[in-house]
Amino acid sequence: MRNGYTTGTTACAATAASCVFKLSNRIIEIADISLPNGTIAHIPVFRDIDGFYAVKDGGDDIDATHGMKIYADCTINDSGKIDIKGGQGIGIVTRKGLQVDVGLHAINPAPEKMIKENLSKLLGEKGADVTIYAPDGERIAKETFNEKVGVVGGISIIGTTGIVTPMSVEAIIETIKCEIDVAAAEGRDTVCLTPGKIGEKHFSENFRSVPVILMSNYAYEAFEYAKFKGFDRIYVAGHPAKLCKILMGYYNTHSKRSPMATDWLAERLELNEKFNTVEEILTSSDADLSFIAAELAEKIEKDYGFRHVSVIFYDMSGRKKGERL
Repeated sequence: MRNGYTTGTTACAATAASCVFKLSNRIIEIADISLPNGTIAHIPVFRDIDGFYAVKDGGDDIDATHGMKIYADCTINDSGKIDIKGGQGIGIVTRKGLQVDVGLHAINPAPEKMIKENLSKLLGEKGADVTIYAPDGERIAKETFNEKVGVVGGISIIGTTGIVTPMSVEAIIETIKCEIDVAAAEGRDTVCLTPGKIGEKHFSENFRSVPVILMSNYAYEAFEYAKFKGFDRIYVAGHPAKLCKILMGYYNTHSKRSPMATDWLAERLELNEKFNTVEEILTSSDADLSFIAAELAEKIEKDYGFRHVSVIFYDMSGRKKGERL
């Protein structure tokens, strides 16, 4: 399956095209963008009446932003600093709990850093004021989850790696099973199943001898197969935003198959405020989620027949927010 590029990489390419033109009056057709992993992406760039732009290419992972034009305007100055802001069609953050402060345009830290690093190579000692904009952004954002999570009026400029890597459901599940097979074949007596990178990173730092397997949204398949392969004890680690969905009755934690856990968790913690995300709850409350970790462990033990399940919750910064070992 073909990889694609994030809105962050797309915006970065448009910024490079505008910068090159402002510096040298030269119009380029390809922007060579350094991605966070050190590889170079060669992104086609264009110019029309609205300015310099690149087209969001999601590869084989098609979403609402695939095919849209993301523009950038770069004004060169002698400040030595690079300032980036959003313009038309870039959403405004209205709720706490996201990676961008309330009131600012939804340009996440990772793509902002990527844009600055690529631009600094072109600018040398000069500075620039950059505006990212998308004339169709407000319309396209209505087809995304932006308004639900508190981004209004446009799309978000996002992407940690700069690359969109599609995988079919079947391929993901087969990969999970393959990793469980390897652990069983190596004679391991336990594994850690985690829905994402947060659990993978922070669990690995503390339990170096336990294999960590990314189960993505497919907890049902992962638990069922781990039990089938003879594992009687497992660890489950990760962010409560995903893992609490299992306690809510959803073993497929994909956003299209399960609701957000924010309101459920706030109710369980007897918090009366309205929260936008689970992460906001974790950062604004000192609540210990260990009792919820215990309930989750007991549910998985009962549903799949494991002798013992250990559960550890981490927030996005890696702080432990509750456990049942």
